[in-house]
Amino acid sequence: MNGEPTHGPTDETVPDTTPETDSATGGTGSAGHRLTAALTVGSRVVVRYRLAEGSESRATDFLGELVARNDDFVVVDTKTERVKLIRADVLAAKDVPPPASRPGRAHERISADDLELLMAKGWQAVDRAGLGDWVLRAASGFTGRANSVLAVGDPSLPLDKAIDYAEKWYADHERPPIFQVHGEQGFVVEDQPLPAALLERGYVVGGDFDSWRRVLVMTGLSAAVPPLTEESVPVTADAELTMDWLMAYNEQRSVVPGVTEAVLTGSEGQLFLSVRDPGTRRIVAVARMAIHPGWAGVFGLWVHPDHRRAGLASTIVSAVAMVARENNMPAIYLQVSGDNEDGVAFWRDLGFTVHHEYTYLARPAG
Repeated sequence: MNGEPTHGPTDETVPDTTPETDSATGGTGSAGHRLTAALTVGSRVVVRYRLAEGSESRATDFLGELVARNDDFVVVDTKTERVKLIRADVLAAKDVPPPASRPGRAHERISADDLELLMAKGWQAVDRAGLGDWVLRAASGFTGRANSVLAVGDPSLPLDKAIDYAEKWYADHERPPIFQVHGEQGFVVEDQPLPAALLERGYVVGGDFDSWRRVLVMTGLSAAVPPLTEESVPVTADAELTMDWLMAYNEQRSVVPGVTEAVLTGSEGQLFLSVRDPGTRRIVAVARMAIHPGWAGVFGLWVHPDHRRAGLASTIVSAVAMVARENNMPAIYLQVSGDNEDGVAFWRDLGFTVHHEYTYLARPAG
């Protein structure tokens, strides 16, 4: 094998800086460089790798998390080892969905932990830090998802010290500490060690917002969503965030100039869908679609009050599902407040079911 195992932080974690010109192909770097440039650091990937001459096979595959990439190497954490692979010897590479951890259809097989991590990549905070497996996120107060600790896995510290560390991190970022914890539908918050410790410190479930007390994560199959028809209103899908779209989005929630745009455009891939009034040409319905290997995420679905009950919301979801089907994304996720009965019913009617739920814990304001 031309690569070599590596088991600790090394200088290969420096990101790509200098593109190379490949005279044979006229492109930037070798074919292996271009293939690995499309991979997402921090995501699960599969890499087909050329073996040394004389090996029993021409190539082998490495499956795991891409932890680093520089001009010459990619580093992949597999189940058994960390490998450093020469980029020029990569024959094929792509991001792949999280592994299946339980039986069921495509949208049901993923674990709650893996889905939470996937959803976080679809809504990236401006400032992020790791604490073991936990993810600390801040974005000047724009949305709870982007301003809370994603408490998944092991924080690598005793629980009290981990909470202390997170509280200091948020104090340094001039934000109140908020923790997002999840469990199966109907889970008892106090039964988990982290929420129990937070409650003792004066945190309350939901903080100051009823909509934070119970948030449902719903999933469904893109193939099960009703398709668009000839009678469906036109839906526009833009890869770039436009001012018109942002102005319509601002009608459903307050934005933080600069920060909101950074969060909305901060994922590896997203589309901004919209429907316009045919008379005024004003945008009257929007949604943001996050794009992942095997998955699509729906964020910010909104219809102007004057245009509701005309099927615009379901039409946009049908458009999301169409894009997902055409791009090998069989599963779709979304998040909806548990107290939004109409919203939950809307998604159920489209074939979505509750995968798990989460809540936020925060200290009351003041």
